[in-house]
Amino acid sequence: MIGMIREHADDADVLEYLDSFAFSLARGLEDESVVSWDDIAGICDQRYYSLKIHNPTPLNTALLDECERSIQKFLPKPQ
Repeated sequence: MIGMIREHADDADVLEYLDSFAFSLARGLEDESVVSWDDIAGICDQRYYSLKIHNPTPLNTALLDECERSIQKFLPKPQ
């Protein structure tokens, strides 16, 4: 999902979908996830609305990078 957010950072329709999906994950998983799906939904939401009003704010890549690092910590280590 993080890759899709980066790839479609200028597509308001895709960001709207990803926002909704991440929000649903946040509600369903609550605190049982490696990343904060609320934060990811917020990134999509902020960028989506800024595109809709034709005043795009930069994508919060620092938070996306942090989420990717959190995920990497929980992946199996290569042997």
